[in-house]
Amino acid sequence: ALIGGDKRIEQAMRESSTATMAWVEANLIETRIWSKEEGRQVTVKSDNIAVATFTHDVNRNNEPQLHIHNVVANATLAPDGKWHAIKNENFYNNQHLIGSIHSADLRSRIEKLGYETDASKSRIDGNFEIVGVGRDTVEAYSSRLDEINEHVTEIGFDSPKARQIAALETRNPKDPNISRDEVIANWHATAKEMGFDPKPLIAASLARASSSQTVWTKATEGLRNVGAMGMAFAARMGLTPKDGDPLVPERLGRLDPVNYATAQAVASAVRELSEREAAFSRLDVMRAALQNYGPFKVEHVEARLDLLVDKKLLIVGEQLMTKPMAIAQEQRVIDAARAGNGAVQPIASGTDVASRLQSAAKDIGLRRLNEGQVNAGIDILTSTNRVHFVQGSAGAGKSAALAPVAAIARAEGHAVIALSHVGAMAREFGEKLGEKGRTVDQFLGTYHRVLAGTASSARMAEARSQLSGAVIMVDEASQLGTLRFGKLVDLAAAMGVAKQVFAGDKKQLAALEAGKPYDQLQDNGQATSIVTENLRAKSPQMIALNASLEAKDFSKAFEILAPDTVTVARGEVAETAARIWVNLDKADRDQTLLLTSSRAMRSAANEAAQMGLRDLGEIGANGIKFTVLDRVNIGLEGARQLRGYQEGRVVEFSSNLKSQGFARGERGKVVDVESGKVELRMPGGELRKFDPSRLPRNLTRDAVVIFEQKQITLHEGDRIRWTASDNIRDFRNGDISHIKEVSPSGFTVETRDGQVHAIDQGDKMSDRLDLAYAINVHVAQGVSAKLGIMMMSAREKMLNSGQAFLAAVTRFAEKVTLVVDDPGEVERDVTHNPGGKTSAIEATQNAPTPENRDLGSAQEHPRIVPPTPPEIERSRDFDMGM
Repeated sequence: ALIGGDKRIEQAMRESSTATMAWVEANLIETRIWSKEEGRQVTVKSDNIAVATFTHDVNRNNEPQLHIHNVVANATLAPDGKWHAIKNENFYNNQHLIGSIHSADLRSRIEKLGYETDASKSRIDGNFEIVGVGRDTVEAYSSRLDEINEHVTEIGFDSPKARQIAALETRNPKDPNISRDEVIANWHATAKEMGFDPKPLIAASLARASSSQTVWTKATEGLRNVGAMGMAFAARMGLTPKDGDPLVPERLGRLDPVNYATAQAVASAVRELSEREAAFSRLDVMRAALQNYGPFKVEHVEARLDLLVDKKLLIVGEQLMTKPMAIAQEQRVIDAARAGNGAVQPIASGTDVASRLQSAAKDIGLRRLNEGQVNAGIDILTSTNRVHFVQGSAGAGKSAALAPVAAIARAEGHAVIALSHVGAMAREFGEKLGEKGRTVDQFLGTYHRVLAGTASSARMAEARSQLSGAVIMVDEASQLGTLRFGKLVDLAAAMGVAKQVFAGDKKQLAALEAGKPYDQLQDNGQATSIVTENLRAKSPQMIALNASLEAKDFSKAFEILAPDTVTVARGEVAETAARIWVNLDKADRDQTLLLTSSRAMRSAANEAAQMGLRDLGEIGANGIKFTVLDRVNIGLEGARQLRGYQEGRVVEFSSNLKSQGFARGERGKVVDVESGKVELRMPGGELRKFDPSRLPRNLTRDAVVIFEQKQITLHEGDRIRWTASDNIRDFRNGDISHIKEVSPSGFTVETRDGQVHAIDQGDKMSDRLDLAYAINVHVAQGVSAKLGIMMMSAREKMLNSGQAFLAAVTRFAEKVTLVVDDPGEVERDVTHNPGGKTSAIEATQNAPTPENRDLGSAQEHPRIVPPTPPEIERSRDFDMGM
């Protein structure tokens, strides 16, 4: 646009900006007005804004950068006929959606001008680039990017928010002395230097536009069948449609290609979101669908969502939507648990159960059980319900209460099975119970065919002999989603398990996957024992902190923490926290947990702690770089799409894919992605093709895992944690080990129990590790330490939740130090963002009806539906036939 003089692009930019702000006006603008009926201020939609638009064409370094500022006046005309200030939370919280809407709209206009587009490397908010403008040319005009990268590297912390702040902190003042002619001359000089001539690109685009050719018509060249054209669109988007998708029930060919692509993008977005959440917002679905880079805009996505809701393929509550299947699955788990009530014999009976528990505790070497622990033990041992819950705050001694119960169960002839969700925690829980702990996934994997109904009669008999009459105890059960929880309950019922005990804390971090059955079943009246007395907190500070958190008084918690809060400049949290930790006496350091919520800050703190220990001479002075694998969290749906398979990433097959010739455990590095297939370079140099579209849609566990490669330096004496498990050498995911020796060919580690293992470069565990001076909160839940240093940053707004804060603070017995860059902002985040999940049933319990709908409520009317695009014929094309 600016160097080649294609004014059409400038016009497309302005039109796209206007269209995006029109959507914002119709959907996100709210205000507060006084309600006489309620006697208070209420939130209402106003649907109007005044916007001043400014088009700029340079960045702060006078490089070409076409962009538009939309300055929104803080005033809106409300339904009461008066002007009010805008309530901007909805506007602010949907910045990424607004960006995605703009990107999709602008890309559509650019493609109609005849340009070919492709996803940018970052893919943030649907960002795209014009094919034919090389990265070297883009970067030659992006010195601002270099400045931001240098700043991010300097502070040792990288995130979208960090880059936004860096952009502000590194920008130069505007230079009024440089002339416009000078600026343009510099642009053309750079273009000449780079060998970039935009004229052929512009000429080609004009030729394509004159004949109505786009990247999408190119994708369907030679195709006449509407269904085949739709499939071609989906393939170009990297999606892998198959018949039988409940969210795309139309027969192939019944939707025109654009609407077919939209339908597939929305279905993929719903699947992706529902892996982690049973209920999700309409706006989240829209953003995820738009990021599929299809031939559609936001109005197509909205129309498709309306259709799915009309046909009850998505169920809408007051603010959230969910899939009917999710509601049915949650209800089935509730019913299955209830079916076990009164169905089993007590493990122990009589009036001496309490004394037996105290004796068992003494024999194990535990302190005398308190009243809550004893009552929990009695409930478990004497109940005739198969499923029982133990709910207790962090540090309340839940697992200690279960140890004597396990001892009595064994004495009564019952096998005891100890489970938790992470390898290291499962090991520790098993040790407390006197058993070999296993992860829930390991346990369910052992009985996979039994659950699926495909096991042989001999295997079924073997499983029944192993599980019949057993007592299964699950620690940190709040971190189990509905799917895994349901499998445990189903297996127990089918195999005649005597008792299932789920211990955890509803107030701490919930499952990463969809659902919250630990909370849900308790709320539905499943038998629960409450253990309340905090046994971990020892100091006045920690006792007061735990009390305030129990009452959900976060302001009081921050007040208590104030004397031990270290406030630092932006970007210095990790380095400061690591320095405090390094400067502790070694005895205290070994008992101090360095804790954070984000991967980026954890990595920065690990590196800073490592350098500090090196400078003190406590680890080897000379380190050796190793390449390790950092898992990319793409989910099951992401594994079926091409966007996760970026060049240089490593793909590991965690299941046998016989039809494609890949065996479990094989790895390959992504070389290229073409025609819907991923080209992998295998360890021996062989090139092989993998087709993600052939992964089934109904997978319940990963068939492939994708990793980024990253470099870490290992020194003699370094502390590491394993990021995978090795059952032969008994390395558990999350276990801590120490580096004894290091050389270019590998390293030697000493495990927690004193075992020494040599790990050479070809060892399968040589790249499944990371530094372990700092850990994140999800890993730490269930861990305890004498002292703690917590890292929090206002930059990590979405991670600063009440649940995460509570889970972090309650790890410590005697003292916690908070290192933070903006304590006031972080406190507000924690107070206003409780965290947690919404179940599918909860999301639909209070769905608005004509009788209860308040027409002034913005909560029940989150948007105005724009006119349906003329090319979408909603009812006629909907066909339930398969």
